[in-house]
Amino acid sequence: MRVTVRPMFGHIPFGYTEGGLRWPMEVIGDGWSAEWRSDRPLAGRVELTGRLIAGIRWIGPGVPTRVQGRVRRVQIVEQRVEPTDRGLRVVDGTERLTEVDATPYRFWSDGDLTSAEDHFQATGVLVDLDLDDVPDAKEEFVAGAVSVDGRYVWVMDRSNPILLRLDTGSTPPRVVEYLLPLTIEPPTDYWTRKVHADRYGCWITSRYEVFRCDRAGDGTLTIERVCAEGGTSVLVDGRLFLVGHMVPNLGDDPRYGVVRDEGDTHRLRVLDEERRFVPVEDPATVARVTAQPRRADTARGADGTEWIAVGGLTAQAPDGARRRIDLDPSTRGTVHWIQSDPHTDPANADIMARISFPLPLHGKSDESVEVRAHE
Repeated sequence: MRVTVRPMFGHIPFGYTEGGLRWPMEVIGDGWSAEWRSDRPLAGRVELTGRLIAGIRWIGPGVPTRVQGRVRRVQIVEQRVEPTDRGLRVVDGTERLTEVDATPYRFWSDGDLTSAEDHFQATGVLVDLDLDDVPDAKEEFVAGAVSVDGRYVWVMDRSNPILLRLDTGSTPPRVVEYLLPLTIEPPTDYWTRKVHADRYGCWITSRYEVFRCDRAGDGTLTIERVCAEGGTSVLVDGRLFLVGHMVPNLGDDPRYGVVRDEGDTHRLRVLDEERRFVPVEDPATVARVTAQPRRADTARGADGTEWIAVGGLTAQAPDGARRRIDLDPSTRGTVHWIQSDPHTDPANADIMARISFPLPLHGKSDESVEVRAHE
């Protein structure tokens, strides 16, 4: 088929045991996209022949977007397998298909040949997907993070910059939606941000940054980025902490491949009055703060109710009774965005003095305009 191919920029090629390199490419078809590994750099329209295989990777940078369509047919794929010195080998060209009503809830091949009929085993599921029968896109709130202060519950969308405030003092809870000036994060099976509620509003944190949200008496929410630094956050006694991970680890970097991560320098840091994270040296404070729960998708209220934000929002009472919360907003709230100007920040005065210079205005020596030369 004819498809559009474009490189996944900044990704290291894969080396194959039989030799040669394979560069990861994004392949875009009519209503679908996929990852393909090419033996040469390519870009543009090409002719490809092959099979589409559903992946199990999370959505993120460099990963093809999810594809929607209507399932027309589901078939179990069985293949002949035979033992080898290194385990089992699938015999090519032995596929047989069995139509079923639905995909098995869990599917994984069995390595035990004694239970296989004539040494045939289920090795996959073949799905016929109609890409022309796709439902219209609709906005859907997917709860990812939750925090509670008193009767107020704050819930953050898993991917989109949408924040909900629930007033549980009314029945049903009154829901106010705030559309925030934040990035749309790649959706994962977990949260991409955390929320920490207090009496004045909440903190919103991620691996990249920290935002402060304050709610006024008229319901207006003021949001401001506190710092361009983030991590695993905990709110204790009204103070925001970042918990460091000190143990070295191996990580997968798209540009460099598997690399060593030395971990954080400090076990615990706290946000000070100048909005900087500074190390905490007191052992008792470090022990107390790092012992706090750090999951973003659960929160417990003062009355013992546990709030769970996994797709939807569920409240579990101390007696175990659970109820699903309707998150349809009653009101769309007003958001006031405070944006700091790095050019007027006193901390950047030395940089501004270097990249700015005055020019005469209308020929008068006592007036000037400022021109900034960006390096």
